[in-house]
Amino acid sequence: MKKCKSLLAFYALFYHAKALSFASPLTHGRTRSLLMVNGGTQQLWSETEEAALSEKLESDPSEESMMRGGEYSPSAWNNETDGSNMPMEGDAGSGSSPSTITSRTFDSDAEFLESVIKASNFGQGLDEGEDLQDIIQAFVKTNYSKGELLFSEKDETGDFLFVVESGQFIVSVEGQQLPAPYGIASQGSIIGELALIYDTGRVGTVRAKTDVTGFRLDRDAFLKWLEKWPGKRNDLKHELKQIDDVIAKVSGVRLKYGGSVIRKINPSRLWLWTRWSGTILQHAWKVSLANLLTATTLVVATRLLAKPTWGLTVMPDPNNPLISKMLGLFDVWQYLMTVTTFILTFFLGQAYSLWRDIYSTARVVQGRLSDINLMLAVSAERDRSGAYTKRARELMEDVASYTRLYHVFMWASFSNKLNLLLSDMGLRRMVNRGVLSRKQFNTLQKLDATTVAPQHACLIWIMTRFLKGMQDNVVPNDVTMKQTLFNKAMELQGTFAGVGGKLAGRSPLAYVHLVQILVDSFLLLAPVALTYKLGVWGIPAVGILTLFYSGLLDLSKILLHPLGNDDDIYDESVNMDLAVIIRESNGGSTRWMDGGELLPF
Repeated sequence: MKKCKSLLAFYALFYHAKALSFASPLTHGRTRSLLMVNGGTQQLWSETEEAALSEKLESDPSEESMMRGGEYSPSAWNNETDGSNMPMEGDAGSGSSPSTITSRTFDSDAEFLESVIKASNFGQGLDEGEDLQDIIQAFVKTNYSKGELLFSEKDETGDFLFVVESGQFIVSVEGQQLPAPYGIASQGSIIGELALIYDTGRVGTVRAKTDVTGFRLDRDAFLKWLEKWPGKRNDLKHELKQIDDVIAKVSGVRLKYGGSVIRKINPSRLWLWTRWSGTILQHAWKVSLANLLTATTLVVATRLLAKPTWGLTVMPDPNNPLISKMLGLFDVWQYLMTVTTFILTFFLGQAYSLWRDIYSTARVVQGRLSDINLMLAVSAERDRSGAYTKRARELMEDVASYTRLYHVFMWASFSNKLNLLLSDMGLRRMVNRGVLSRKQFNTLQKLDATTVAPQHACLIWIMTRFLKGMQDNVVPNDVTMKQTLFNKAMELQGTFAGVGGKLAGRSPLAYVHLVQILVDSFLLLAPVALTYKLGVWGIPAVGILTLFYSGLLDLSKILLHPLGNDDDIYDESVNMDLAVIIRESNGGSTRWMDGGELLPF
């Protein structure tokens, strides 16, 4: 009883603070029914109601977890891996007819929809009064039975979007069910809006995993909603598409290199000779062609001006007045080639070391996050049958969720191509797509962004949630466990901080500037030096040397940007695919928990 009273008092305080608008959707409906207003004075409940509610909580513990609104329950980004939330974005179609379509009743439903709308990208700047109520009234409450189809990827148009109030949908693409979090649409998720925004067909199939209750909004009502958005619709579409493209990569809908961190190679000589993308040919062909044309022009000019006595395919006569004057330049060029070769190869070695170091660091971060989840899976509380207890699984799911968020936010802070996720619109989009819960979003919004980044907050969540589990004896509360946790967390933070330092200090400007001038000078002199020494044979020699020296310099500069942040020298075949690293980490976040669910002893 005392525990229940404390819980009720806790929610009373939060209601007065008006923070419940950010709690989970289920909390909205349940908590509102507990509030009464008597004679202008807010009163939570009578003693009779309090006793009845307390009795219910004690008799049915599930009600307590329901009222918690997900405080320690699995977050929306639940389970793992490399899946995709693509259908949660915008894939609608005719789908199937819902089991029932009922008139929407206001009160708790309205409160739930209001919270979803305000947290969405489309709810910013809406008038709190008439505009918001008009949109809410356009939703129709709808129920789907387990196994029922919401829509199919074969649908060529999208007629509606859907907001999940309770239950879960599963998402599949081309017959393959996508792992969570992207493949699970649960409480608060908005599904199917992209088909309405971009006027496209569905990109995935969505089917009810459990009985589902939610709200449908048809196309016309949604487009009318967009008209109320304070910005321009095209701007919104453009920004959302950029964010959704990032989420698609992180989710695994759009894969580079067949889903590998870097493109795999085939050692076959024929295969290597027939490659173009990701090779020095792709980067150096323009410079090589320019030098080839220069060399050709010099050969023609020499034969016109020097009155040659030698044949076209014969080496130039060193006794010819013009040729003899230019041979000294060839000697200078040879000395320059020696210096250029040494400095350029050393520069390339340093650039590759940085690239390899960042790659290794990424794997270390993955390993430490996996270690934390492994510690929990091994030591978490079990019942007499050997299975995890409910609170143990909740603890592991919470920590797994926070590790996934930490990982994506960490790389988003370094990669220009993922950085959109850290914007306000990016965070809201993550809420819509079920990657981030509204409660997590609200917490991040309250932080001082100038001093605390989302990844920093997530690391604190990981440690604090772990320690709370120790205090509750869900995992052993001993010094060794705490020390191990802190060691892993400190190593994680140190490794993370090291990435920024390595990228910031990758190479001084003066060094790169020197190498660039040295290589350019060497290549600029090559046509003159080689054509007067080799004649017509200097033309292919100039092309080959330019190709390799210019290609080595370009490759070095690409490797100095391992995350592909410089679009001028970006090569997706060389830069590592961070989305794969994130997807791998997502899968690892629940691997140990799922693997330890059943024991053979």
